[in-house]
Amino acid sequence: MIKIVVDIQGADNGASSLVDGVINALRDNRDLYVCLCGDKTVLTAALDGVAYDESRMLIIDAPHTITNDEKPISAVTNKKDSSLVKGITLCKTDPDVGAFVTCGATGAMLIAAMMNLDKLVKSPTLICALRKPNGVPFCIADCGANVDCRPERVEDFARIGAAYMKTVGVREPRIALLSNGAEDEKGNKFTKQANELLKKSGLNFIGNVEGTDVLADSGGDVIVCDGFSGNVLLKTIEGSAKAAINQTRDLLEKAQIADESKAMLENILGKVYREYDYTTQGGALLLGFKTPIVKGHGAATAETVYHIIENAYALAKNGIVKKIQNEFGM
Repeated sequence: MIKIVVDIQGADNGASSLVDGVINALRDNRDLYVCLCGDKTVLTAALDGVAYDESRMLIIDAPHTITNDEKPISAVTNKKDSSLVKGITLCKTDPDVGAFVTCGATGAMLIAAMMNLDKLVKSPTLICALRKPNGVPFCIADCGANVDCRPERVEDFARIGAAYMKTVGVREPRIALLSNGAEDEKGNKFTKQANELLKKSGLNFIGNVEGTDVLADSGGDVIVCDGFSGNVLLKTIEGSAKAAINQTRDLLEKAQIADESKAMLENILGKVYREYDYTTQGGALLLGFKTPIVKGHGAATAETVYHIIENAYALAKNGIVKKIQNEFGM
């Protein structure tokens, strides 16, 4: 049985509207057990009349919510009965928990994890998993957890990213360092030092990669960078893709072509859009703790919750913690 703790509060949409995602994940994974953290009154009402295996769900009453408007440290310290803090605390006390899921405040999640969970590495890393236009998976590491860091930490990001890619079937992940040029001598002082360290790491390091080549097959399987650059890269990819698709739709609407052709092209655009739509993705992954964390978008829907639980389930089942330990020789 794979046990996942799910913080169902803290998203923009109410907890009751997200419950369907949890139920669908339970139905599709017969060895999944969910500890659902939230206001028991709200959750009980949302589950009333819904068919599901009650033996595989435990409701943990946590009526309070940490919002994005609160200061993370004080909120985590003062709201011990919030769904986020209760959920992460359970991850520490129950060794059977395989992963933690939340769509709550990112800052509070990071602080709660740092304060309560045991680390595997010095700098846990926020990983974002994406797909290249040919459908091949890749990831960005780090994409927001370590916005200021030393070059030595980039090697940690690379090892964690490599461990993740192995859970999705990539045997020898190619590591590429984000820079402003493919040549080794390109980049700022930070990037040049990180490049030298990665050369000596024993990893499958293929060198620098420019932003224009990140989505190319030659761009590598793990794009490593500091968390500030990674977050900018991630949002640029998302924003550019959506802007291009929306512009194409506007032009398609004005074009003098048959309705059948428009419908076909709209279907194609819809499939591409879903590749960059947060509701269809598996969330960002905070890896490097003994319990992996999957963070969904604040504007999550039931579909979002379903996908991030599926991702957390896969991480636990495929042994992400053990793979990280192997990468670091633990």
